[in-house]
Amino acid sequence: MTTDDALKRGLELVGFSAARQSSVRRSKNMSRFRTWYGSNPVVHSGLWQKLHQTTIERAQINWKNLSYGRRVRYYFMAIHMLACYPTEQEAEGTWGKSDRTWRHWVWHIVGCIAAIKPEIIRWPSFWGNSDSEDETIFIITVDGTHCPIQEPTHPAFSENTKFYSHKFHSAALDYEIAISIFTQQVVWVHGPFPAGDNDISIFRNKLKEKMIWARDNSTTNTVYRGIGDKGYRGERGLLSTPSSHDSQVLRDFKARALSRHETFNKRLKNFDCLDERFRHSIAKHKQCFEAVAIICQLQMDCGNKLFLV
Repeated sequence: MTTDDALKRGLELVGFSAARQSSVRRSKNMSRFRTWYGSNPVVHSGLWQKLHQTTIERAQINWKNLSYGRRVRYYFMAIHMLACYPTEQEAEGTWGKSDRTWRHWVWHIVGCIAAIKPEIIRWPSFWGNSDSEDETIFIITVDGTHCPIQEPTHPAFSENTKFYSHKFHSAALDYEIAISIFTQQVVWVHGPFPAGDNDISIFRNKLKEKMIWARDNSTTNTVYRGIGDKGYRGERGLLSTPSSHDSQVLRDFKARALSRHETFNKRLKNFDCLDERFRHSIAKHKQCFEAVAIICQLQMDCGNKLFLV
């Protein structure tokens, strides 16, 4: 699927005929496409290719001998669900498919997108060496992001305080994200966790092991550290947080790095499945979050880069 093919077919599927597309500038069609699918067509044509080329068995879509046209329709149905998060009744009207058909193909394809995560979001096997030894190199920023969900059931109470989010004042899930500071690469996505869990406890769950591995496998005396906000205090050997004792240069560097990370978190929330209160299971939310994180990584790969620190 070429970029032009993705643009044309994606818009036709939601009611923009070839005549309507040809009557306006390309920029207008691109804006229409982003409204319905969350990204430019170059991103979704690239994702289509990756789904057909992946060697991960559970990421391979079972098309059941469907025609190319139906494959494209079901693919864009899934992308639209991530971007706009319609109810099944709304989706029936848009896509002309029964709720059963919509439900089956959307969740199957979203699950396959999430399954290619190891090929897209990768922890580097080698972080590189510094020109000068015996210094600290900041390699990642780490932060958690909360996504609102419906209140999980509790055996005794109407509210489950474990999932309480101070950001939404209601139930939410928390995901831990790490981004390479000097490259356009998400290197870690972990979760979900109840929003009531604190950031440093989540860090110690698995990412701490990754940071120790990076430190111990350095071929020089360089010290690798991450940057986190004040919620990550307690692991000074691995994470650096904003401090009044920092020089102005270091203080500005940390602020820019964390602001850059927040830019990525905002891109995730451009997808309504993560921004609106989630109506489905926690397992499905994990699939949606990982699928959207993959799409946002592909956005950076296709030129929509985060600003330089």
